[in-house]
Amino acid sequence: MSGWNLVKRPGLVVIGLLVLLLSACSKPPVELTTVKIVDNLDRGSGNFDRMLQICFTEPLRADYYHHAVLISNQGFKIEGGSMLRPLASDPDNKCQLRNLYNYVGKDSPPGVREMIKEFMVPGNVNQVLIQIYDEQPTGNELPIEEKLFRNI
Repeated sequence: MSGWNLVKRPGLVVIGLLVLLLSACSKPPVELTTVKIVDNLDRGSGNFDRMLQICFTEPLRADYYHHAVLISNQGFKIEGGSMLRPLASDPDNKCQLRNLYNYVGKDSPPGVREMIKEFMVPGNVNQVLIQIYDEQPTGNELPIEEKLFRNI
């Protein structure tokens, strides 16, 4: 008999399905706590001598997209972004590491790798803006979390 009542009230079925879909698709909120330039992970290759450590209040439980803008005390600026995913190897880690060289793109100035090596060192970064999105932005989407860090 209850199935018959649902057929009589298709609006309830639609509302129920929407609630299920929205609850299944929502991601847990995230909150940024700290960022740090890490320069001691490289083991001689030169590829991991400048890393950005992005930390949250809780370990990530879903995929998010981040955009970062870093400005040195001398005014050198790099920016870029990529997906942040939960760490399978360390699921309780609240921090993510991103290689600063991955922010180099086709619009970067010549010699950008050398400038990163020279200017993006601990204590010489004036500002770091981190924006977190549910998905990679395609237009004017607003971030779900955004924080400006100074004097890193």
